[in-house]
Amino acid sequence: MLIKVMLFISLMVPVLAKAAPKPSPNSKIDLPGPEYYRGLTLKIRPSGQFKVPLPDGSSKPIKYKLEFGTPAYQAPIIGDYPWDIDNPKLIWRSFWDRVFLKDGSSIEVGGELIPLTCVFVAGQDNRASGNKNPLIPKIIMKVFLIAKDYSCQGPIRPGWPSSGGRKENWDTYLHFEVRDPTIMLPQDAMVRYLWNEFPAVLIDSGSEQ
Repeated sequence: MLIKVMLFISLMVPVLAKAAPKPSPNSKIDLPGPEYYRGLTLKIRPSGQFKVPLPDGSSKPIKYKLEFGTPAYQAPIIGDYPWDIDNPKLIWRSFWDRVFLKDGSSIEVGGELIPLTCVFVAGQDNRASGNKNPLIPKIIMKVFLIAKDYSCQGPIRPGWPSSGGRKENWDTYLHFEVRDPTIMLPQDAMVRYLWNEFPAVLIDSGSEQ
């Protein structure tokens, strides 16, 4: 099952834009530079604990701990897009970031300790859109804590398709969303373990950076 990172722009954003009420034509907010979004990445909580409910009523524990290392991108990638074609001042912004993790970062799945190697973030900043719908977050981040991708180049495997085999190289990761960057609380978590995906429930959000 292919992950939804590559569909973030084509599927999620148009739906949000159509759902939003008509913004004020005079709305104008100057958005920050790439360093602001790097700061959001580095605020991801350094630890957390989840559980995966099983059909028999039991659950499997999921824990992670991380320490940031060197950024894979010199600066986060940003792109601005029109929210309302009749008013060019109103935009939404996408941003992407990747940061390597230091040795010792790990995810523990059912007692098995697996090295975490990379963080990938795909986000959307709606603050300059003029949107007033409280159901649409001002900033939303899709966070992937990735195991065993030492190149931090996934989810498409380097060299594919000429190299053959699977298209993806992320067989194990923890994914969650952050909808309020002031508290960085993980929401709607999912764990992929050896290509099998399970919803996860947050039980300990860990400490803030």
